[in-house]
Amino acid sequence: MKYIPVSRYASEELLNVHLYQWLSQRVRSPKMQETLRTFAQQEKTHYDFWRQLLSGDAPLPKWRLRWHKFLIRLLGVSFILRLLEHKEHKTIQEYRRIAPSLPEDMRAHLYRLIEDEEQHEAEFLEAIQAEETGLRYLGFIILGLSDAIIEVTGVHAGFLGVSHHPLTAGIAGLIVGFAASISMASAAYLQAKQNPSVSPLQSALYTGLSYIIAVALLALPYFGFSSMGIAFWVSVGLAVLMILGFVYYSSVVFERSFREEALASVGILTATTVLSYGFGELLRYFFPQFEF
Repeated sequence: MKYIPVSRYASEELLNVHLYQWLSQRVRSPKMQETLRTFAQQEKTHYDFWRQLLSGDAPLPKWRLRWHKFLIRLLGVSFILRLLEHKEHKTIQEYRRIAPSLPEDMRAHLYRLIEDEEQHEAEFLEAIQAEETGLRYLGFIILGLSDAIIEVTGVHAGFLGVSHHPLTAGIAGLIVGFAASISMASAAYLQAKQNPSVSPLQSALYTGLSYIIAVALLALPYFGFSSMGIAFWVSVGLAVLMILGFVYYSSVVFERSFREEALASVGILTATTVLSYGFGELLRYFFPQFEF
């Protein structure tokens, strides 16, 4: 019989027991609450199956449980449901790979576990579809964040080429960003009027607020550092972190490739930064008498 990481499987199932019990207290839908409680009971049965192959109890990965709870509080139930659906799919694949190597009685039991996991996956997909209404404004939030990051980083890069004063660059970024947030919110309002499934006012608010929050975060380093170079690179670091954050979220929720989306977004940011810096240096060359 091939090596089977029994302790890891038992710990995973124990983690699911605690997570589903806790999650059942967070969701509002009574149907989903009951579904999650049933999941917890089934996962306890799965844990007992793997535990009988151990000499004692499996350890509960407490840090992972805390991490999942943090993600739920930060990113919402829809995100974690999609994440758990992905995990169930991987669990099914692993169990199917090891099933042929088990003794016949254990193999039959494992196939029953696989049926449970497949049922979980199907019910997660149903729950995610029911929660999709909460995700309909995600596109507007991502639009505001991504546009703000690209545009304001471009402004800051341009000032890096033309000015040695970080305060000037920070103020310029805030002014441009504030004006652009109003413009983007107006565009989102007009776009949403063509879509009856969303509120134009809420769409505009989500776009404008996400835009101005990103602008404020990117401008902060220019008010905290006296060196233009340090302020710029700290701001760029924040921009990359924000990009990776919303790309990861959208890749999980919409089942896209994180790697491809992240590389494309960071590539656009890099190109914008280089071109804007070059334009700022060009302005400095043609107008050396001006001190910004």
